[in-house]
Amino acid sequence: MFMPLTFSLNSLSSHLSYRCAPGVVWVLAVLLNGCISAKGIAPTSQPLAQDKLVLGKAIEAASAIAWPTEHWWQAYQDAQLDKLVEKSLHDHPDLKKATARIALSTAMAEQAHAATLPNIGGKVSSSRERFTELSFIPKPWAGRFNWNNQATVDMSYNLDVWKQQKSAWLAALDETYVAEAEMQQVKIELTAAMVKSYIRLAAEYQWRDLAEEELDDLRHEIRIAKKALAAGLNTQLNLSRLEARLPAAQNKLVQIELHLTLLKNQIAALSGDGPGAGEGITRPGLHLSASIGLPDRLPANLVGRRPDILAARWRVEASQKHIQSAKAAFYPNINLLGYIGFQALAFSGLFSSAGLVGNLGPAMSLPIFDGGKRRANLSAETAVYDMAVEDYNATILKALEGISNQLSVLNSVATETDNTQQALEKSELAHRLALKNYRAGLSNLVESLQTNELVLQQKSILVAHEAVRLEAYATLMLALGGGVMEAEHAAH
Repeated sequence: MFMPLTFSLNSLSSHLSYRCAPGVVWVLAVLLNGCISAKGIAPTSQPLAQDKLVLGKAIEAASAIAWPTEHWWQAYQDAQLDKLVEKSLHDHPDLKKATARIALSTAMAEQAHAATLPNIGGKVSSSRERFTELSFIPKPWAGRFNWNNQATVDMSYNLDVWKQQKSAWLAALDETYVAEAEMQQVKIELTAAMVKSYIRLAAEYQWRDLAEEELDDLRHEIRIAKKALAAGLNTQLNLSRLEARLPAAQNKLVQIELHLTLLKNQIAALSGDGPGAGEGITRPGLHLSASIGLPDRLPANLVGRRPDILAARWRVEASQKHIQSAKAAFYPNINLLGYIGFQALAFSGLFSSAGLVGNLGPAMSLPIFDGGKRRANLSAETAVYDMAVEDYNATILKALEGISNQLSVLNSVATETDNTQQALEKSELAHRLALKNYRAGLSNLVESLQTNELVLQQKSILVAHEAVRLEAYATLMLALGGGVMEAEHAAH
């Protein structure tokens, strides 16, 4: 625990010769520095060894595909979706806020850089004073009022021998890279949110078609039941059972219309516009035929392509430099100080050679006792580094988990879709046979309508499966980094 001791060579010149003073100062620095120690303070966390991770069957068995492009959503082949995503990436407040964070980080890096450069300033003062007769002021100024004038140019330069200021500046630069990566992460999250909302919108339109057909069939069945009741071929009980299903079928349509409205409002907000803009959104026409798989050398390349992983890595690098800066604070700090100008009592002769003043020399500050401030600061920076490393590790694990999950979802939904397609084909066959029997007079129309209910149910399930497939593809593109990090970003 130490306190800073500051002195300059000029202050020693009255006791030591100028030639001996620098050597004495350096000896003092070494001796005093011997009692300063950062012993026992060191990071404990280590970045994951990516080549040691067990990836699992879903990832290892995946087909090889190219890395996603920056405009990966165009694989859905929907011009309206393309326009909505582009508008979102231009107008959404979250993206503008992320851009402002980059500007803030850049300004802070410039501020840290300024601390590594010489500082030059001017100072002019003029004061009316009564000078004491009991000091070094000579006659005729002693005991009288007069002007005390000074005009100087001051200079200070931290030599930064131990790279304390430079390390802080480089850490600030790394933090600007963090802000850039975070902006790219906002981009892909906005894009994924827009695409997923649009996919759900497309599904709701299809469900509305099926619900309308289901409602029409039910109404048709009720009309037939009423005619049969009038002819004495049906009972009021059967008719009442059919009519009891009508409100639920109508409410189903009402709920779907509500979902369509809410989704359009959500899409409008994601595009950076008000709810009224959602009213102009038409029915989606999505067609995804992209191959499902993974790019080569996944873990290694993922680090350079996922913005959140890059941001986490740059936080680790910034934390390392903050530790270097904190360690440098344990050592003597040397500044080069000086000034040149003019000083005089009264105005006459102020800017003459007789009034010229100047000073130039190094000044050193030595930490001797600070109550443990430096050790506490180094401990804090070390803890921040450990947290940054573990955050980086967790981000990589989360990324691989997300990739594996989406591949599993895509494989599962493909199997479920095949099974549902088979059920649909059998339901449609049953419906065709019922229609054929009805036309041949072997059954009534009610039986045909009832078989169509099974067809509509299977179609509804297929719509859900397709929505899951489309969303899983979007989530997979997000997990692969969304294609927004170009080679120059990864080169940082």
